[in-house]
Amino acid sequence: MSLLVSEESVVITGIGMVTPLGTTRESTWTALLAGEQAGTDLNPASMGLAWQGIAPDPLWRGCPVRRTWDYPGEPIIGDALVAAREAISHAGLERGDPWRWGCVLGASKGGMHLGIPIFVSQYLKAPDTAEAAWNGLAEDAWQQIWPDAPSSAIAREFDIRGPVLAPAAACATGLVSLIRAADLIRDGVCDVVLCGSSDASLQPSLLGSYRRLGVLARQGDPRTACKPFDQDRDGFLVGEGAAVMVLESRSHAERRGAVPLAEFVAGRTFSDGSGVAGLDESADGLARAIAGVTSAGGLTAAEVSLVNFHGTGTQQNDRTEVSAFTKALAGQSMQGVGCAFKGSLGHLMGAAGSVEVALSVLALRDQLAPPTANLQCVADDLRSLGSVRFTGQTATAMKVNTVLKTSLGFGGPVAAALLRRVANQ
Repeated sequence: MSLLVSEESVVITGIGMVTPLGTTRESTWTALLAGEQAGTDLNPASMGLAWQGIAPDPLWRGCPVRRTWDYPGEPIIGDALVAAREAISHAGLERGDPWRWGCVLGASKGGMHLGIPIFVSQYLKAPDTAEAAWNGLAEDAWQQIWPDAPSSAIAREFDIRGPVLAPAAACATGLVSLIRAADLIRDGVCDVVLCGSSDASLQPSLLGSYRRLGVLARQGDPRTACKPFDQDRDGFLVGEGAAVMVLESRSHAERRGAVPLAEFVAGRTFSDGSGVAGLDESADGLARAIAGVTSAGGLTAAEVSLVNFHGTGTQQNDRTEVSAFTKALAGQSMQGVGCAFKGSLGHLMGAAGSVEVALSVLALRDQLAPPTANLQCVADDLRSLGSVRFTGQTATAMKVNTVLKTSLGFGGPVAAALLRRVANQ
């Protein structure tokens, strides 16, 4: 059986978010526009099972979610379910043909808050204590360490019978999930796809690993520690959360009278293959992805209204992104402006791409360029690469017709996507 590839557009009709700035879509958006910063010192005594026995240390800084609900399992699942419910409500969706619904919700890693402490206890204690260690948890607790646990949970709750996928592309997971979800609609497989990603990496072993990789910010006040593209940038703080978006074919949205928030125009993914945390200094993969999506949208990189960079605040990431975008400009002057959200939110790791795409859709909706928190002075090494313009410390009203989103991940995944304001907005 062959599938007919659809030429109609893919639109975003609903958004749900759980982030360090807020546990809903609008609370997160309002806090971002206000320039709020989620960075804080972490208290091991209040961080759950994975932190039992961990002593206070200056290393323990991050951007936690202030959850108002009690979920007994892994937070990557609970957060994803909360975001999915909000997205479906926002879209005004009612249950349709379950075989025409899909879910593409990725996670850069499975749940680790319950599993790792149990595995450690089994390693340190006698083997006959292994079963006892799991007895206090739900019978499916061990399955929650799988990366597909959030997507499976959403599929069960909403009776989704179409494709249920869980891409894992490190910090590019959220954007890769969006691109794959759009493919399912364009390929004629689905009418509706819930897509996004979830991550909960505020866990001591993970923070210790990121510290060894040299990517965590070390300077001063945690609220101002992450400084994307700034002269004094030295890394990021880890955050957590989830975002889910409702994607539909334009015709499906029109049949039910839904008003699209944005159109997904195109997405491209490549790999630079330079190492675990290193990036290809040539930036050819990301430059190619940017050129590919802008060309598909019938415009040049110079004509994009708003560029939402990955913007981790590490020396290498920010330099690679500016270099890639400068290459994609091909000698033209940037007409739009760039922004980055990790100074406000922290780095949500596998959830970063989906949360940042969702916020970019809201920028299209409200015709606002969000601030780039903690960017005081664009670094000299970035200025020497090209004249990329960034938003300041306050939100700015401007005409936003298109948004280019970029994501990069540990191990080499790079991705770019183009979103466009719909004609009837």
